[in-house]
Amino acid sequence: MRKSLKALTLLGLMTVAVFNLSAQKNNFRGTIKYSVESAGETKEIALKFYDDNCLYKTDWAQQLVKGRKLYAMQDFSQIINYIKSMDLWDCSYQGDGKIILKQELSQAEIDSLTIPCTEGFYIEYIAGETKEIAGLQAKKARYHLFDDEGNDKGFEIWYTDEIGPEYDLILAPGLKGVPLELVITADNNITTTYKATEVKKEKLKDAEFLLPAGFNEITEEEFKAIIVSIQEAQELME
Repeated sequence: MRKSLKALTLLGLMTVAVFNLSAQKNNFRGTIKYSVESAGETKEIALKFYDDNCLYKTDWAQQLVKGRKLYAMQDFSQIINYIKSMDLWDCSYQGDGKIILKQELSQAEIDSLTIPCTEGFYIEYIAGETKEIAGLQAKKARYHLFDDEGNDKGFEIWYTDEIGPEYDLILAPGLKGVPLELVITADNNITTTYKATEVKKEKLKDAEFLLPAGFNEITEEEFKAIIVSIQEAQELME
């Protein structure tokens, strides 16, 4: 179970860099803006919240959380059509490239997330340490994330459970709250820092949080096959 969540984590981080939202007493509608620093560059990203929904959107992809479900949507149509035109497409997937990959945080996974382990990950909530971030009182946790050799490659997280979703499904899947600050060091030793800079209540349109038309759901295995085929085609074209 934790391995599947680890895969979800990597998918989320890949989309952001380069939230099981359940109704709770403080429903929040608005936007949290983050400053993202990596490899000497800084950019801004924004997450939109609408009760038990969360949306992260770019020009080429979006992630929509509804309850405990995460829908990762991406349009591969142009690159797949180009690879096909070069007669280099070697994949069983024959759709138009507009895909939805769905993952869901189960109750069993939730129940296991704070149990210490040496495979996958677990979350340690640290009592007594707080600090203010973007006008909110943030609590501290540690995301213990283990590599194939059992080394802990985890990171500290400052989060809030005062607003928004009960669980995060994008930056630190399974975290009981909304991340406000975290620093992640990848295997290539590149460090990426996410820090909330603004929490803004505002009116949002219902339509923003609907699944877009024209996209089709695929399995995780199909998604992996698409990625492998794109990578192999790119290598052949180099």
